[in-house]
Amino acid sequence: MTGSATSVRDRRRAETSASLRSTARHLTAERGLNGFTIEELCEEVGVSRRTFFNYFPSKERAVLGVPERLEEDDLADEFVRASGDLLDDLAALYLARWERMDLSPEEVPALMAAVDREPRLLPHMLELAGEGEREDVLLVERREKLPAGSLRAEAAVQILGAALRSTAMETFSAHNTDPFPVIFQRRLAAFRAILEP
Repeated sequence: MTGSATSVRDRRRAETSASLRSTARHLTAERGLNGFTIEELCEEVGVSRRTFFNYFPSKERAVLGVPERLEEDDLADEFVRASGDLLDDLAALYLARWERMDLSPEEVPALMAAVDREPRLLPHMLELAGEGEREDVLLVERREKLPAGSLRAEAAVQILGAALRSTAMETFSAHNTDPFPVIFQRRLAAFRAILEP
């Protein structure tokens, strides 16, 4: 397949994913998760039910923008091969994931409106975050050649996880004007000042 055909296909995939996310958020904010079916969502977007499930495993994941398959193997491999400072490399991994998530500032109000209307999305978000942290601990153990259950690996992930959560909260706040990477780097600098006086 030529590069232009691949880029057209990738662009269409990105557009379909964005349309499903946006419409799922709008419908959730308007009606709640039980107020519409996947079929209604698909009809509004102009795709089949099968297409929906190629992108997202559930309505909840569509609203949150978490796809069926996270294409992150390249990022994980790069992190494991890196040989710099553990926290710096882990931070770089998290920033690369954020960029790949492709959550534009314009999408934030719609996501927040959906979460406000449907509070049961919060436990779902926490569950996904917990799964991600457990997977990241395994990545750190692999990279650092640590035994399973290593407190060092857990601590690294928990420190940066706290920075991620507080950064996301600030990013999504109504008064914020700074982009996610700027806020995240500010928090990391503060953590470093505490850890390395």
